[in-house]
Amino acid sequence: MTVGVIGQPSPSSSPGTFTFGLNWGIAYELPNTTETAAFFRKKQRKPAALRRNRRELYQKLEVIMDKMGYNGRSCILKTLCETTQRIVPHGENMIEEMFRALFTLPMSKVLSTEPIEHAVYDSAHRLGVLLQNCDIYECPISLVDLAQGYM
Repeated sequence: MTVGVIGQPSPSSSPGTFTFGLNWGIAYELPNTTETAAFFRKKQRKPAALRRNRRELYQKLEVIMDKMGYNGRSCILKTLCETTQRIVPHGENMIEEMFRALFTLPMSKVLSTEPIEHAVYDSAHRLGVLLQNCDIYECPISLVDLAQGYM
């Protein structure tokens, strides 16, 4: 990404004016036939890729919550459980819809080749799908309550 900024005072003939310009550009590679073919070949591994991307996000959120003084792992697991129970598709607002998208995992079986964290997150998600009590995860706050504006 490139950003250019220029600011120039006007000549003394018109005091009090200032000229300002801003431009920016983003460069990205266009897909080629190799990338497109690789994408369609990976389709059968899509759930594993989704879980991997979410795992990376959850681990970063856990670190943030740990630094805030909470047990990050428990809070994320509780959120995975509660989201499936309390946030319906096409939620009432954009925050709810974002939570539903971020804290809902694919229902396909976790493969034995996937990291153990996938199974941990998946079990919390499935616990919520089965409408079980999410309070087994000891987190004093509910991120779902925050998203819904109850806290």
